[in-house]
Amino acid sequence: MSSTTTSGSPDSPDSPEEQVILSHLVNRLLQREGGNIPVERVTLRVSDYADLSDQDAADLIDDGADAGIYTLNRSQSGSATIVGVSPQGPEPQVITDAFGELQHDTGADFRVISVVTDSINDALHDAGYDDFTALASASTDDIAGLTGTLTESRAENLLKEAQRHVPVGHRLAQRAAAYYSQRSNPDTGLGEARVTDLSLVTESVGEPRFLAEGWDPDDERGMYVSNIGRNAGTPVPTGLHILDNPDHPSVPKAATHPDASYDALPVDEHGEVIPPAVPIDPRLQLPLDELIAKKLARGLVPVRVVGPRGSGKNYLLKYLCHKTNRGYQSIDVDRATEPEDLFGPLVPDGDVIVPRNGAVKQGLLNGDTIVINEFPVMQAGAAIALHRLLNEGTLLVKSHGELVEPHPSARLVITMNPPTREYRDSEPMNSATRGRFRAFEQPYIQDVEEEVETLDRQVNSTDVVVDRPTLRKIVQFAHQTRQNESWPTLSTRNLTILCEHIEDGVSPKAATKNELWAVAEPNQYPEDAYETLNDFL
Repeated sequence: MSSTTTSGSPDSPDSPEEQVILSHLVNRLLQREGGNIPVERVTLRVSDYADLSDQDAADLIDDGADAGIYTLNRSQSGSATIVGVSPQGPEPQVITDAFGELQHDTGADFRVISVVTDSINDALHDAGYDDFTALASASTDDIAGLTGTLTESRAENLLKEAQRHVPVGHRLAQRAAAYYSQRSNPDTGLGEARVTDLSLVTESVGEPRFLAEGWDPDDERGMYVSNIGRNAGTPVPTGLHILDNPDHPSVPKAATHPDASYDALPVDEHGEVIPPAVPIDPRLQLPLDELIAKKLARGLVPVRVVGPRGSGKNYLLKYLCHKTNRGYQSIDVDRATEPEDLFGPLVPDGDVIVPRNGAVKQGLLNGDTIVINEFPVMQAGAAIALHRLLNEGTLLVKSHGELVEPHPSARLVITMNPPTREYRDSEPMNSATRGRFRAFEQPYIQDVEEEVETLDRQVNSTDVVVDRPTLRKIVQFAHQTRQNESWPTLSTRNLTILCEHIEDGVSPKAATKNELWAVAEPNQYPEDAYETLNDFL
């Protein structure tokens, strides 16, 4: 780009009416498109809102750039792109009518809700509902019957849609307050941090439930039954026993649990943990939750899960541990990881040196499921230190002088990204280590509708953040990015972040562009995907 015009602070009252309309049109287009609007696109559209020709609009933009209203980038070829605007005066009604009300919560016009008529709008205000926050807090019984046409089913739909119009800042404040209260000391009412010394968490996980209940070992009530994804219609018993202590400190908690933290599993409107989207292993052709659960049912059989970032590897493992009340210890490793980071150092205790248990060793003693992420990047010494555990099911900690036979419920799983160009830091495992694991591939979800369903349950569980048709378009575009190596790849996790931006008030297209930019590798150019994005949003 050869030149840039920067914005200033124009005196909006002196702006002509056409400039006011034009500046607000540009503002809405920038928000919807995610920045960078070609001048030509604006000049072609402005006649829909004002009595202006293409040339008149172009002249107004040039004048506005000189006055600091618009920020333009001009290319060497002479074309110009608008990258910023200072809207002049209040937004004209013609723009509001075309693009929709800006989010606010005072003097609310409830007629933006699809089922609200003039009479229902008046009745709601007469009943004391002056904003969307108050309306969304009402119950069906509170508003049903306020008019002859406001039936119970209509009231229920009205309240669901009202949630979407509550300013997100209000919802965020309520959620933050609820979490702060949950994490406050009950005696003082003050928020406090929690520090857990893993070496001191010596409580073993629960016993198999079939023992506590007096059931047979093969009683399906006492094992994980795969009934999600492809197995939803024909559940498959896996043999992985459910333990009897869901409150054990290491068991993954639902978001509604009193001990839930930021990494708690999300729940739906019924308080049930939202299951993962379960892909099919591309070679074994069975759902991954079924395959992994059956391997874990065999005891301390090492499992390796390979999949791209954000494909849900850890979520699936946490879900399995939650459903079976098993301890879950997720450990991230890197090139600096040494054996003592896994098993624990030797520390002074008075006049003697004693071993202090690390996360892996203590987890094996407690009966946890140990999940080591990015296993191949560890130093060879740290990986080799696990070979005896992988081969014989016992852990030799040389520095501690101990041979550890793990708790019978202990399990070991490693995760890794595929060693492809996109994951330059992921190294292939040496054959000696690789051959010790039962390996599964966790690809991105191949079925659009299945991923839409999973995302819908995750992001719209309490409030409707993104409507289903828009969510489907976003997922369809994400599938396109996964098929083109030159584009940034949008994972399922990226899509949840993208929806978070939408909840914050960003347009779907702008949120998608931002996430493409955020995940782009040095050899990838997000702009290459924008033209295709226009076909979806």
